[in-house]
Order: sequence, then C-alpha cells, then structure tokens
Amino acid sequence: HFKSYNVTHNPAADTEPDESQNRADKHPLTAAEMRQYWQGIKALPGFNGAVLRLHLLTGGQRIEQLVNLLNVNVSGDSILLFDGKGRPGKPPRPHTVPLIPAAAAALIDCKPQGQFALSTDGGKTHLAATTLSAWAVEAAVDISGFQAKRIRSGVETVLASLGLPSEIRGRLQSHGVAGVQARHYDGHDYLAEKRRALESLFKFLERKESDKVVPIKAA
Repeated sequence: HFKSYNVTHNPAADTEPDESQNRADKHPLTAAEMRQYWQGIKALPGFNGAVLRLHLLTGGQRIEQLVNLLNVNVSGDSILLFDGKGRPGKPPRPHTVPLIPAAAAALIDCKPQGQFALSTDGGKTHLAATTLSAWAVEAAVDISGFQAKRIRSGVETVLASLGLPSEIRGRLQSHGVAGVQARHYDGHDYLAEKRRALESLFKFLERKESDKVVPIKAA
C-alpha cells in the first residue's frame, strides 16, 4: 500500500518502547499461592481449564503471545511463539517452548483446529488475552489480590527458589538475551534446559507442603 508513496524507511523503527508498560511485576504469587492456583485449575473441566493449565505449565508465557499460537507452530513436543515485546520496528523474535507431558495433554484438551490453536470458533480467530486473564481470576477467586500477570512472575520466583539460573529462567520466559556473545555467537537452543525447568515447576506444583523432607540428626 505504501509503494506508490516511495516510502523507504520504517518510521516506527526509531520509536522507543513505553517503559511505563514494561515494568516487572513486584508482587509475584507466593509458593503457597502457586500451588493453590494449580489445585484450582488442575481438574477444571472444559476449554477454560485446559487453556489455564497450558499457560501455567509452559512457564507463564506472555498471554498475548500464547493466544496467538498458530497450529502450524505446534509440534508434538514444543510450540513456537513470537515475542515482539520491546522491539518496535523490528520483527518479533521466535521463541520455542518445550511441552512437558502435562502441558501437551492440556493443549490436546484445547482441541486445536483451523488456524489458531486456542480458539472458540474452530480456529478462525484466537482467544482474547483478556478472556484468558478473566478465567484465571475466576479460578483464583480465593487468592487475595490475584492478577493474571502474577502467574508469570510467580513462576520465575519459584524457579529461582529451586536453583534455576537466571539465564535459563530468562530463556524460558523470553526475557531476551544480553551481550554480543549471547545474541550473535551462542547458537544453542536451550530446549533441554527449558524442559528441565518446566519439569521442575511441575514437580513443585504437584508436591504437597507435607512432602517436605526434614533431616534427622544422628544420635
């Protein structure tokens, strides 16, 4: 449409992101709240429950990106998302997320068909991000001050408590990569590390508080 205007430069390329909308959440779900939320959605029937389980078990991916998942970008053991956050004038960054068995089962329960994997009209249009967030709020009615964005920061906090390094957490949640070496020379896909992180998250969610091991000192 712009060819006849002889436009040769993208005017959006020089814009800066709105940092007021790019601030980290300072109120992540606690460990207990993460388990409470999981128990609330673990057996939640229907499409609602399946979508919420998929969101959590893929590491709390950005909701706007998850709902745009295309069926052509779904494989048996991973999904491909596109992260355009903080990249005005630049193409979105491809972001591959492994599927642990429970997440793969949740995606199957979403019954993906057509173009969009997460859809209520046969894949013609994708589920609205606001709808997914609203379903999460409904499922977490007993968690004080719950907001869907607290899931993402809660996942990272849990993984940090489990000893997962910041680089792997960042790779999993697509925080971006820093430094020339990471951006241009590190060709590793980190899929195995991401998968181990998600497996650790799942084990944490499934573990009961009473399962904590108490060391017994020798007499």
